[in-house]
Amino acid sequence: MISTIIGTSSKRSKLNIFLIAGTLTAVLVGIFFINRTETDSPVFNQQSASEVNQVTPQVPAVTSTPLEEPPVLWLQASGSCSGNAAWGYAVVAPFDTLWSLSTGRELFSPPAIVGQMIFIAGNDKVLRAINMNTGQQVWSKTVTCGLSGGVAADSTNVYFSGQDGYMYALNMETGSEEWKTGLGFHIFTDACVVADSLVLAGNSKGSIAALDRLTGSLVWSYTVEGLLLGPAISNEVSVFSTESGTVGAWDIQGNSIWLRNFTTQPSAPSIKSDVVYLGFSSGKILALSLLTGETIWESSLSDVQGRTVVSRPALTNDSLLVSGTCDNRVFCMETTSGEILWETELENWVAVTPAVCDTIVYASCDDNRMYLLSLNTGLVIDTIETGSYSGTPPILMNGTLFIGNSAGDFVAISGTEPSIPLEEE
Repeated sequence: MISTIIGTSSKRSKLNIFLIAGTLTAVLVGIFFINRTETDSPVFNQQSASEVNQVTPQVPAVTSTPLEEPPVLWLQASGSCSGNAAWGYAVVAPFDTLWSLSTGRELFSPPAIVGQMIFIAGNDKVLRAINMNTGQQVWSKTVTCGLSGGVAADSTNVYFSGQDGYMYALNMETGSEEWKTGLGFHIFTDACVVADSLVLAGNSKGSIAALDRLTGSLVWSYTVEGLLLGPAISNEVSVFSTESGTVGAWDIQGNSIWLRNFTTQPSAPSIKSDVVYLGFSSGKILALSLLTGETIWESSLSDVQGRTVVSRPALTNDSLLVSGTCDNRVFCMETTSGEILWETELENWVAVTPAVCDTIVYASCDDNRMYLLSLNTGLVIDTIETGSYSGTPPILMNGTLFIGNSAGDFVAISGTEPSIPLEEE
């Protein structure tokens, strides 16, 4: 089924500090890093933590808590509204490459994982269904333009959007097209499924469209100003932001719950416990009420000079926010007060959301490396060379890291559980 919608707006821890306490010269054994071929196993290199500028933490240790189980269905980007695609406990070197593939074009779309399948969308115009354990391709679907938005999947279909302006629904088992619907302009937002009935996305002109999950027909639309980012979905409430500074929430019927306009560019939103978190290009981080949009707290990074775009936040343990910036830093905040616990300066942009487990932050950096940082202190534990600058946000699931880069390479990397217990201080 093919339908078109154009101008249809109805209303415009904590890792034990044995790794860093007085012995930063200790080298973890990790030895394989990513190359650019499908047949050769990538090899991982590490870097001394002393080569990276770091801010000494001034706060007590973070207490690790049990992590959530992986989602059964991947109904929005990162698998949940928290923005944090990490399940299972920390893994460290030695690392091993389970499988890799090369697409030849940028991989920016956050993939989806359901059952044993991972669905990977790329700028080569192809969505691939891959067995996540073996790397074997089960099916693929080629469309007319590149794919940038995050992939969603329920029990039967896979949903994704294209720069050709279409939203697609494919049968999960066969890859056959169930429907596609045009939204009129390029789509860069993530696909999401709301209440098992609607597929939601937004185009580059600010038009949000809710489509019937079974048919792709338009259910409701709403237009704001600017290229849309997000969404994050919680309790059947969807939150979008735009590059022009608008942040808003909508209910499942398409009614605007609240709208706010800011003077600087926000990140895509993340949600935890009825609070919306966003970073801004001014270096500010805001916590807003999901129900009213009112500001709960506002905090700022230190020594901000010029434009400091903050990536979508990753939320963990109901108490911590971790994000990266275009001025080369990763930071961690306490979500109740907005207190900044630590900031670590790296060598280049941290443009995509980190994955945060019980004790380690896995942050992809545009210096062609992934950094393993202590969640407790922000100090660098290890690095993995990724072969190119950041692509997809990293996913950590049951001891395996899934990473896509800007050169079009995607790899599954297994890590090793730390041999020394992660004891509390």
